[in-house]
Amino acid sequence: MDNNKEPAPTNNETDSIRPPYQALIEQSLVGIYILQDNRLKYSNNAFAQLNGYKIEDFVGRSLHDFLDRNHLMQVMRNIHTRIAQGGSMRYKVCARKSDGQPIYLEVHGSYTELEGRPAVAGVAIDITDRHNYEQELRNSREQLRILARHSNKLAEQLRARIAREIHDVLGGVLTSIKLDTNRLKQRADNPETLEIIESILGLSQEGIDMVREISEQLYPAVLDHLGLDAALRNDFERFCRRTGLNGDFHTSCTALNLGGSKSLAVYRIFQEALTNIAKHAQAEIVTVDVGLDRQLFHMEIKDDGQGLHANFPREGSLGLLSMKERAAEVGGMLEISGTARGTRLHLQIPLQEDKA
Repeated sequence: MDNNKEPAPTNNETDSIRPPYQALIEQSLVGIYILQDNRLKYSNNAFAQLNGYKIEDFVGRSLHDFLDRNHLMQVMRNIHTRIAQGGSMRYKVCARKSDGQPIYLEVHGSYTELEGRPAVAGVAIDITDRHNYEQELRNSREQLRILARHSNKLAEQLRARIAREIHDVLGGVLTSIKLDTNRLKQRADNPETLEIIESILGLSQEGIDMVREISEQLYPAVLDHLGLDAALRNDFERFCRRTGLNGDFHTSCTALNLGGSKSLAVYRIFQEALTNIAKHAQAEIVTVDVGLDRQLFHMEIKDDGQGLHANFPREGSLGLLSMKERAAEVGGMLEISGTARGTRLHLQIPLQEDKA
């Protein structure tokens, strides 16, 4: 026998707590209830059926009988709040049907009085399917984040390996060609041969410079050797020379050391932001501000171009998604805003110890 269930009300008692328009309420497809003293004092057929009960077995039960224990205290606080403050409240709750299966409800409750005493009356809608779909969506998004992090890690490892091979192998070959050509230059004795040798030397140096630049773009060795601030400044100066834009780089600290994965995330976000400015913004001036504020690293990039929709012309831009995902990977937050007169990117990353 269920000790928590009050004796079912007699017909007269039930009639005394039934609200007006009883026929409409009983025929409603939405669950309707009245709670008092943490017990169910009234239920229409729809609410009883949602929970897997017949009305006569449901009315009088304690909240302990049909609410999930993880949600019970919050629901009781909600009820007491409504009684103390009045007004209405909307929330989601997990209940347990008569067979023990979970059911997720969206509950709307308002203060009322029953037999001269405070109570809460409201409606409940079954949102179990919606809850399950949302949970599946959250799980899928988390799996995609894990996959993205893994893909980024593999991509960075591949970039680093290719950068080393280009620098060491191709750079070494071009350097050897330049050295051998210099030796030939010392033996050349006619102007035509010297002209050809000078051309080869020039092309060799261009190749060496290009190898150095490509290697730095693939994986910034300066990040490991000189730190984040130097890597950002060097990249920004190269960007301004290449695009012809006026640039202002300001940092409030030197020798920034965020740790490997955080520094690399900042650098990649910085690269992507500059790439979008060069491609889409049609800006004339770009400013960068980098620094530390208490326990946060911050980076702000502003341009005076055509605004956010120009920098990221397609909704769901892969560049924008990539930057936000990289920020999230290291516990950071990326905000991008803009008007017709430019775009502002603001990145914040906490300075906790980097375990990567």
